[in-house]
Amino acid sequence: VEGGRLRWDRSGGPALNTDGGGLSSNHPGMRGLFLLLEAARQLRGESTAQVDGAALAVAHGNGGQLAGRHSGATIVLARD
Repeated sequence: VEGGRLRWDRSGGPALNTDGGGLSSNHPGMRGLFLLLEAARQLRGESTAQVDGAALAVAHGNGGQLAGRHSGATIVLARD
């Protein structure tokens, strides 16, 4: 967010799922951990799909059983 407005990537939209998404790559209950890893990689400049000038990242994950307990967490990370 810059000056109260969202910062967009070059394609005109927000930089989402820069790791390619988790549909075929990991268990849905562990998705949040992989999102946290990608967020850290973006801020360190180590992502395979690096967003130029990434200084802020948000990751959200949830888990639980379909008919039972559920949990969720959101984290906001900054480079500096």
